[in-house]
Amino acid sequence: MKIQAIGPENFFNRITNVLTLPISARCTELTMLLARASIMELQSIFPYLIDSIFGPQSTHSWGLRTTPESMGEDFRQIRNFLSPCGPLFRSIYSLLKDTPTKYDFSLSYLPVKVKHILENVTNHPFYSDLIQVSSQSKQIIGLSLNPFDFYMFHFAYYLINPWHQRSSVNVNYEWNTVYYVLCCDYILHFLPTDPKTPVLPLINYNGKNPHQPIPQIHKLHYVPSLLSPNVLNKTLEDYTFHQNLDKHPRNEIWRSETVLTVFVDLWLCNDQINQQIQNLNSSFNNPQAMQLLHYNELPSGEYMRIVRVFIKQIHAFSISAKADDTHLGELKKITMPMVQGKFYNFIRNLVHRWPLDGSFRLVLELWLTYIQPWRYPPNSLNKHLNPKPVNPDEEDVALSSNSPVEREWLPFIVDNLLAYVVIFQQLLPRFSRVDLISPKMAIMLYRISKVFNQPNLADLLREVEHCVESNHSPSHSYNLQWSNVLPPLSPTSMWSTNILVKNVSIECNTKQLFAPDCTSTNVMCNSYFQGDKKWACILRQKMYELEGPNFCYKPLFTNPAAQEVFDVLHQVKRSMLISQDIISVKQQERAKQYSGLWGFMRSLFDANCINDDISLADRMKVPSYLEFSTQNLIDMFEIDEISEREPDSFCSSNKFNVYDDLKFLTPSKVKERIKRIKYEGDPDLQPIMTTENTFLVRVLYQLAVIINEYFGPTFNSLYGNPSFQGRLTRQLLCEPITVFNYDKSKEGSPRISKRLPPRVSFRQLASYKFLVYFIIGGLISIFFGFGTLSYTLFLLLIFIAYKCVKAIPRRHMYPTEGFVILFLTIHSDVIYLLKILFS
Repeated sequence: MKIQAIGPENFFNRITNVLTLPISARCTELTMLLARASIMELQSIFPYLIDSIFGPQSTHSWGLRTTPESMGEDFRQIRNFLSPCGPLFRSIYSLLKDTPTKYDFSLSYLPVKVKHILENVTNHPFYSDLIQVSSQSKQIIGLSLNPFDFYMFHFAYYLINPWHQRSSVNVNYEWNTVYYVLCCDYILHFLPTDPKTPVLPLINYNGKNPHQPIPQIHKLHYVPSLLSPNVLNKTLEDYTFHQNLDKHPRNEIWRSETVLTVFVDLWLCNDQINQQIQNLNSSFNNPQAMQLLHYNELPSGEYMRIVRVFIKQIHAFSISAKADDTHLGELKKITMPMVQGKFYNFIRNLVHRWPLDGSFRLVLELWLTYIQPWRYPPNSLNKHLNPKPVNPDEEDVALSSNSPVEREWLPFIVDNLLAYVVIFQQLLPRFSRVDLISPKMAIMLYRISKVFNQPNLADLLREVEHCVESNHSPSHSYNLQWSNVLPPLSPTSMWSTNILVKNVSIECNTKQLFAPDCTSTNVMCNSYFQGDKKWACILRQKMYELEGPNFCYKPLFTNPAAQEVFDVLHQVKRSMLISQDIISVKQQERAKQYSGLWGFMRSLFDANCINDDISLADRMKVPSYLEFSTQNLIDMFEIDEISEREPDSFCSSNKFNVYDDLKFLTPSKVKERIKRIKYEGDPDLQPIMTTENTFLVRVLYQLAVIINEYFGPTFNSLYGNPSFQGRLTRQLLCEPITVFNYDKSKEGSPRISKRLPPRVSFRQLASYKFLVYFIIGGLISIFFGFGTLSYTLFLLLIFIAYKCVKAIPRRHMYPTEGFVILFLTIHSDVIYLLKILFS
């Protein structure tokens, strides 16, 4: 059969019509059309197709946040169509055969930090041959990208596009989307860890400049004159990666370079996280359109999990360079240095913005993933991407044995010392101010202490800290007057007050610590701890690049340990006692609830009748989490003994009593507050009480939702009607109310109001009291020879008659007047209402 060629206009029209079809039919038709299209037809339709898939300037896209649970067939079709070797990529590789084919990518889509890179693009080889310069103004007006780069830029931008953030707010827990799966497919395919596995398909593309230089990893701006340049260059000689640029076959690895660079620059430099919200308008050309966008202060759970998977693969990709003598091995060597600084800025901003609630586990696990590269050797990522289904709020403490951290990871720890120490110093004091009785908080503290107490890790951190210059200034603030995107560090001045300083009478001027004109008079201020000067130079440079010249490093390990550590230990001890008391009380309540015949009948309806948001099984794990956390912190900081301290006194010298201060909660104050707590949310969504049947509550709620959605407009019109129909409707329906909830996707969890319209509610029918009365009445009716249906209809008639009587106006002088009006209208009105409810 001979296939006739399709004209360009006809082809464009057919593509346009296909894009209006449902996803399944759309992918099938596009696969056939793209396979038959010529190069010229693909060139004309490609940018239009990419715009349809990702919708960079609107909320319309292909629904890349589809989950297999919600729309399984659409999920499979989209994944197959956009897979690394799928129909769309086959079209992309066909377009690459025509080397001059380029497409424009707007600068408004790029983060601010990437725009700053473009201002001095000669220092960045990746962007130097992508920029598009105006012939008149000589200014950069955009990026000129080949089809592969054009697709990858749009794909990466989709995750941070503010147009699509409004729809991502409600899917914080539905993270297993087609976009997430495609991200995993792309990073595994284009960043292979096995030297014998090339990036498929093998193509011959000469559109990239093969002689672009690879930047040096450690580029010193200026250093103290205490070290001569000769010594400094010698110490960094083995640590700087030199490349033979003339022989660098970039054409064989350019796809991996694109995926790595684009994902790092767009995801880790996202303005939503690294910039203030009020400064984001400058990134868009249309201020009016910005008013329609919805910026989330916090990224979605999907975003955090994607970045975590990306970091895992980066670790494996970088580690595999040791056994990779191919051309891709040169890219692997510079991967981790490319990521280090950007990830530190990313995680510092997240820790500063994210509230310390249960959702902080996403940030915590991302940070712990980055600082443990030894957990992700090459070719082991598949088991981390497809783990067995587990509860994220559980962890078996019995399986907490760790293998020692090898000394080969010392260079990584040196490069990322701030990611270990500064983040730890910011997080640990927070746990002295949170409710460690909560299982989610207890397991987060346990995770941190478990990771840092891995065998040999604390020793390596101590060894690296000995190479850090000390200015012997315990009162020095962290960071002052340094223009970067990092948020201010929380004050942890007590972390350095325990440093023992002897024979030091000159306080160090930290503004001169990194100044280029330091003289020999500052030698006392820049005294070294004993350590390798090579590591000291690298550490100094890293601190300068990441935190600025005014940064004062505060050692994590001091003798004795910092007061913040003891505060957390005492808080853990108190929480252990309280959690054990709560467990005892809950066990007694459970035994009391299930005692006797009534308790047995109640257990048949619901396995858990205790009014508690946290199950007893989860509460029983808290003491073990806290106990292991205490032991890990003691071992990590080598604490010999914890001084006994009464829970009611922190500052005995000032005779300060916790129970007298309103800032501290005691058990009695907690009980008083619980009595005054008023539920302000939707009454139908409040926690199921012990006096209600769980199954009936949920079934009746779904029934009420269906009725309210179907008859909502009718309810609204009848509820405001001044006639008898309106009065009867007001008796039968719940009145409109204003409810409040807290939006945890935004910074500060603002209180948001919502107006509920007139609606039906069947929740009272799920109470055990009603069920008992209903069953007793049914037994009596059966005893007197009445059927169950007759009994139910009789109750319904009595209920409607009672509501009709209550709907009679009370403005009449005599009750009989109201009854006359009632009997004149009861026939037509009741028939009308029954038609509404049962039609």
